[in-house]
Amino acid sequence: MACTNHPDVIIGLRRCRRCGRPFCRDCVVSLRGFHYCAECKGDQVRDIQSGTEAGVLELASVGRRFAALWLDSMLFTFLLVVPAFLLFLGSAAFVNPGSSDAAAEGVVLLLTVGFAVIVIVYEALMLGQRGQTLGKIAVGIKVVTPEGQAIGVGQAWGRAVLRQVFFSYLALVNYLPAIFTKNKTCIHDLACKTRVVRVRR
Repeated sequence: MACTNHPDVIIGLRRCRRCGRPFCRDCVVSLRGFHYCAECKGDQVRDIQSGTEAGVLELASVGRRFAALWLDSMLFTFLLVVPAFLLFLGSAAFVNPGSSDAAAEGVVLLLTVGFAVIVIVYEALMLGQRGQTLGKIAVGIKVVTPEGQAIGVGQAWGRAVLRQVFFSYLALVNYLPAIFTKNKTCIHDLACKTRVVRVRR
């Protein structure tokens, strides 16, 4: 990646907040903590002056985030939990009666771990590709960086893993900051430097 105006410059690049193109430090100006190229600077200044500033994050409400989580949970309930339960019942019928308890515990553990892995992979792939799971698409919210840009693959996987860990063991603690903080960030948002915003259709 190189500066749009100076192809020989590849170090110290900044992305324009509006157009997303990379520029060197000499080709951008800073407005309210964000960088803008010469082409976008004028439009941004006019938006600020008119009160319609582009690029200001419209954070998603906690209600919308829980609605998205609930929709994704319902999806997995019908696609995974119900078939897994039927599989468990079917396998239990063929277990040796003398070791049924141990075998049943093994099946439950296997299904639990398998379910968690599938949820993590689903969320990480969806967030890495478009910043949204199916639940988030349905309620109109998206995961972005604090600057409003698309998150990276590492952020997507880290967020998916942490959210699943916290959801399994510390769900209430994880979501408390989203209720009381200005940026409505959960612990997994803070750790992965992400924000959840409204998407206007």
